[in-house]
Amino acid sequence: MSLISKSTLLVDTDHQTDAYSETYFDALYRDSSDPWQYQTRWYEKRKRDMCLAVLPQAHYVSAIELGCGNGVFSELLAGRCQSLLSIDGNQKAVKLAKQRLLKHSNVKLIQGVIPQALSDGPTADHQTYHLIVISEILYYLPLTDIDKVITWIKQSLAPGGTLLCCHWRYNIDGFEMTGETVHHRLQQAFNIEKSLAFTHQSQIVDSDFLLDVWQRSAQTIAMQEQLI
Repeated sequence: MSLISKSTLLVDTDHQTDAYSETYFDALYRDSSDPWQYQTRWYEKRKRDMCLAVLPQAHYVSAIELGCGNGVFSELLAGRCQSLLSIDGNQKAVKLAKQRLLKHSNVKLIQGVIPQALSDGPTADHQTYHLIVISEILYYLPLTDIDKVITWIKQSLAPGGTLLCCHWRYNIDGFEMTGETVHHRLQQAFNIEKSLAFTHQSQIVDSDFLLDVWQRSAQTIAMQEQLI
């Protein structure tokens, strides 16, 4: 996401406790099908390529993507997953993503607000996922909802599965959280979860974004492939 497109739209801070700022995202998508210029910015393509490159497995049986936007990254994930469930809270974003992914029968797209969507509908059956992708969404949530997402991750990431989180580092007008605070919270939650065997597989501290990858396995990739 770009600094300009994030910071030029203000939201009513009285509604920060809401899990989802409908007005904020409706304004973003009102006049554009690609408000963060996912399809044209080198910054966005580079970030997506880095996210795909650090995934510790070549292929995943089941995956879920929280905050899929207009589906640009979803389309790339579809090639790495047997089945992919992508969720976004904005109606127009989901419509655009469905159009983009028409030919991908292994992808299901739903409109849902995080974290409520994680306890309703397709995600409410206690299914586990081999890949959970959370990109550019958690800083829009209050801390209590971030903690709900963390609890859901602990329950929903399958043994041997991967958690990938990527967030923009700068302040967003009208929201208290940043990528820094979000990833600090994630590291507190997962770097000490020895009982759940979370391994901090990868960390990229880019000038503009943070990228962390955990595996629910005590083994590194080299260990899994018997290199050590």
